[in-house]
Amino acid sequence: MKRMMRSLCLSVGLPVWLIFSAGAMAETVQLSPGVLQQLNQAQQAMAEENYPQAEKVLKALAAQQLSKPARAYTLQFRGNLALVRQQSKAALQHFAAAYALDALPQADQRRLLHMVAQLKMGQEQWRQGIASLEQWMQQVRERGGQNESIRAEDYLMLAQGYSRLERWSRVIQPVRTAIQMKGRAPEDWYRLQLAAHFQLKQWKGATAVLELLVNLYPQKVQYWEQLASVYQIRDRHADALSTLRAAWLAGQFSQERQYIWLAQMMLQQGVPQRAAELLDEAMAKQQVKRTLKHERLLAQTQLQAKLYADGRATLHRIAQRKPDYQTWRQLAYLDMQLKHWDAMKRSIDQAVVLRPDAADLFLLGGIADVNRSNYDEARASFIRAHKHDATRVQAQSWLNYLDQVAGPRRETGRS
Repeated sequence: MKRMMRSLCLSVGLPVWLIFSAGAMAETVQLSPGVLQQLNQAQQAMAEENYPQAEKVLKALAAQQLSKPARAYTLQFRGNLALVRQQSKAALQHFAAAYALDALPQADQRRLLHMVAQLKMGQEQWRQGIASLEQWMQQVRERGGQNESIRAEDYLMLAQGYSRLERWSRVIQPVRTAIQMKGRAPEDWYRLQLAAHFQLKQWKGATAVLELLVNLYPQKVQYWEQLASVYQIRDRHADALSTLRAAWLAGQFSQERQYIWLAQMMLQQGVPQRAAELLDEAMAKQQVKRTLKHERLLAQTQLQAKLYADGRATLHRIAQRKPDYQTWRQLAYLDMQLKHWDAMKRSIDQAVVLRPDAADLFLLGGIADVNRSNYDEARASFIRAHKHDATRVQAQSWLNYLDQVAGPRRETGRS
């Protein structure tokens, strides 16, 4: 911000005032011929970039007994000289002193005040700079001549000053005015307005700025991401999805998290098949690493999309990489849904190794064996499930079913 403010000051308001000719000054204020001659000498030396000579002349002039207008113009010239020598603190002192004398025509006084405001901003004297700038603006509105106007850059400077004081509610109006006056404003101007909306949690205002930014700078993915995030905050989830998807289709994704975010958004918005296709393609292109976390997300999208064969293959990869009771149990339930009884039995056997006392595994094992016509093994599994409160009722139902299809056994072990 410091660099931006200084470059702004240099670009919009710190030209060297090689102020009008001696004749023009004489028409406005009363200056002695000797003072006019010395000011002309200083002006000529500055024009020739002979700054030491200009300083010598102006210092000699300042040491004399001068009228207030002559002192003011001398201070103004010394301020100009300090500026071209990049001595901003000295320049501010000279311009402020010249303004304080209140000895020049009002238009010149306003130019001095404008210069003082800009230099204060450039030196990060935010409160004083804002006060001077607002004072100057008010004077221009009320008494400014035809050649005086408040420019877009002036409103921007005011907004920047308020932003440095974190008075965000005072930032929006001047920066918005600056942008309107400029037409196609520099990118940083929009970013300043956006920052103010973010700080104030004005999501509607932030949306408007971001919608403009994605059109002006479609190659900058951060604006697409910010717009999608703001849409989510505003519960405009369909817009969030379309925005992030547009960035993806435009080839703007370069980070793994972007693919994951889009996939999760697709899943939440009820398009799991697209999420599955996105993740599968991104993993194949090594845009997304095949971590266990990402594989689980892929399995979730595939199963919700009813791509059961693909989902089972993904779950099996997960189970092979990191044997886990929940994963094998999920595989068993999926195999039951697919009526893959042999695979279901193998999944159950793997889960039992990890949790031998899991009651629902006994029940699942029995169901698999019933469908494989292994009735004795099924009965043994149901008897074990019958011993647990959570699975007793279901186990009894299956035992009753076995009695019908395979005949009762004299010793069931049931209590």
